[in-house]
Amino acid sequence: MTRGGWIALMLCCGALTVEAAEPAVADCDFRLECQVGAHVFSLVFDSASGECIEDDMKAFVETSKGKAELPLEKAWYGPIFNAADGKSVCRLAGAKDSGGVSVFAVDAHRALAFFTRDDRPGYEWVGVALIDAATGKVLDVKSRLGQSKERVIAILKTPRGFKLQLIREHLKEVRCDCSAAFADAWMGVEVANGRIQARWMQ
Repeated sequence: MTRGGWIALMLCCGALTVEAAEPAVADCDFRLECQVGAHVFSLVFDSASGECIEDDMKAFVETSKGKAELPLEKAWYGPIFNAADGKSVCRLAGAKDSGGVSVFAVDAHRALAFFTRDDRPGYEWVGVALIDAATGKVLDVKSRLGQSKERVIAILKTPRGFKLQLIREHLKEVRCDCSAAFADAWMGVEVANGRIQARWMQ
């Protein structure tokens, strides 16, 4: 899904101005074609209207065995392209030389799929889903890990999972309508006991 650019919008009641995604006019549906070990699946984000700004997208996992919907609110979702050292197991369908997206194998049959959710006029949320590629089941979802003030979101490998920088604190002492008023921190994401575990790292 393409973000048309960034615009500055002033929030009401004296709130801070933050960077937000400019509404796109093109069809915003997208499909991720994936393979974990011997298991092939697709992750599909579909807009009923075909217009991102309607915030009506749903997400599905598709395999040869059927189709399962992710338990997400209707919204405007987007993929996170792989900018770091994780080995992507998915590519954006129809995109040439995309370099893969941020969907990573946990083991021989499970994958963690990271995505964004628009929250205009604020910063985008980052979410993650745990998918069983062998069965097509959605094992767990965390739709709001935190917000990112960066257009490029780097998700790095760790010994136990992955980590990414998200906004942890609003610095009220910083008196500007700017990203400097929001402090980032590392959040760790891993899978334990069949569930997604997310925590702020020290």
